[in-house]
Amino acid sequence: MYPCEVSPEFWFSENSRDMAHAKEACGHCPARIECAELGEDEEFGIWGGLSPDDRKAAKRFRVVMIEETLNARVRGMRAEGMSISAMARELDMPRKTLADRLRRISGLAA
Repeated sequence: MYPCEVSPEFWFSENSRDMAHAKEACGHCPARIECAELGEDEEFGIWGGLSPDDRKAAKRFRVVMIEETLNARVRGMRAEGMSISAMARELDMPRKTLADRLRRISGLAA
């Protein structure tokens, strides 16, 4: 039996003490990762030990990391001397979108 099945009212309470109790209980749950993934887009409740604000922050962080990874790859390709057209093909991205990204991240004219 999972912690949320014992006293489910804690997982959807707005009371900070109940929320803290739910988060703590999630820390010992074997389904924590799956639960967090399941609740990723939920507006309410504690899912996998994460509150709605925690989930929003985690999502923003993931988006930033994806953007930074892509930008690093684009910079590396540019440093290797790849043309914008070749980079766009490699990244499966429209040339104009890539050119706009290059302008934003490096100030290079495309």
